Amino acid sequence: MRHYEILKIAENGKVGIPLEWAYEVGLIKDAYFLVEIDTDLNEIHLERIALPGKQLVEIELVVKDQPGVLAKITGLLGKHRINILFSEAEEMEQIGLGAIVAVVDISEIDTTLEELLKELKEIEEVMEVSMNRIE
Repeated sequence: MRHYEILKIAENGKVGIPLEWAYEVGLIKDAYFLVEIDTDLNEIHLERIALPGKQLVEIELVVKDQPGVLAKITGLLGKHRINILFSEAEEMEQIGLGAIVAVVDISEIDTTLEELLKELKEIEEVMEVSMNRIE
């Protein structure tokens, strides 16, 4: 259900969300949200990614744009008990590559991040990969 509220912005761009709506969408201390800002349209979109207690990592990949590549990557993550919370892929058609960004929860991972990075790099179609913890 959509709700509309007129809010007055406080100092330094702070936005106060009415408590009843904040709880409804999980806007609580230590929750993780993705903020999408479109300066051309003057719009902001806020999407909850994870509730508190998760261990988040952002994985960025440049891959060959071929069928089955995403399946190999997600299969590897699933094998290691990694939960994908958000992902986005973009085709770079002119050069035959694709870019993938994923935010994952490693709370139940059964390997090290170093080993995971090594395994991702061993996938033939993966050209570049980087991982960053989200604090």
